[in-house]
Amino acid sequence: MFQRIQKLVKREWAGIAFRQEVQLELPHPVVSFTFDDVPASGFENGGRILTEHGFVGTFYVSQKFLNADDPVEYFTREHLSIAVENGHELGCHTHGHIQLSRTPLETSIHDLKNNRRAFRSLLPNLRLSNFSYPFGEQTLAIKKHLSRTYRSARGVGQAINCGQTDLFNLKTIRLYEAQYPLDFIFKKLDEAERCNGWLIFYTHDVKENPSSWGCSPQYFEAVVQETANRQLAVMTVNEALDFIEMKTARPPETISPNFNN
Repeated sequence: MFQRIQKLVKREWAGIAFRQEVQLELPHPVVSFTFDDVPASGFENGGRILTEHGFVGTFYVSQKFLNADDPVEYFTREHLSIAVENGHELGCHTHGHIQLSRTPLETSIHDLKNNRRAFRSLLPNLRLSNFSYPFGEQTLAIKKHLSRTYRSARGVGQAINCGQTDLFNLKTIRLYEAQYPLDFIFKKLDEAERCNGWLIFYTHDVKENPSSWGCSPQYFEAVVQETANRQLAVMTVNEALDFIEMKTARPPETISPNFNN
C-alpha cells in the first residue's frame, strides 16, 4: 500500500512541477491507436485490423519482450519490420520495462539509451521519437529528461486531450474489454468530436479470451469501424504531433516552477 501511495504522489508531483504544454486548437478531432509492450496479437490482430481500414497505429516496445513467450507470446523482429512497412510507428517503452518511480535516474537514463540502441540494431533507420510510461509511472526527474529526448510521453490518465495539454503526460482511453463496454468507448468518441480533441486509445493484447489489459479482435474491430464510420482522422502519435504543430497557434510551453528539485 505504501509503495502504491508513493508512486501516486511522485506521478502527481511530476504533473504539477513540470509540464510542457500546448494549447490544442484543432479543426477536427484526431484519434490515435496505441499498444504497450506489445504481445504478438497486438501486431498480428490489432495492426492487421488497422491496416485493413487504411489506418496506422503506434506500438510502444520494450526490448525485454522481444521474442519473449512467458506468460504470453510477444513480438519478433518480423512483427516490427511488417509494422514499419505498413506505416505504423514504433515508440519507446523502456528497455527492461522498469518501474520508473522506483529506479534511480541514472539507471533509468541508461535503460532508455539501451532500448533505443537495441532497436536501431534491428532496424538501422528506426528512431523512437515518442515514449510511453510503463505502468504509467512518472517522476519529476525522468519527466524532465524525457522532454529533452522525445517529442511526447503518454501516461495512463483516462481523458481526452483537449485545450491545455501536457505533451509529457498525454491522456488516454483504455481499450480494456473486461472493464469498458463499447457504449463507454463510443461516448468518448462523442466527447472528442465535441471538443475537437486528441483521443489516444491504448491496449495490450488483441486476441480471443484477452487479458484484463487487452481486448478481443471483435471489440477492437468495432472501435476501429466506429471511428471509420464517423470519418475521424486516425494518426500515429508522431503524425498527430506534426498535425498539432501545424495547427496550433503557439509552440509548446514548458512550465517548471522554481522549486528545489
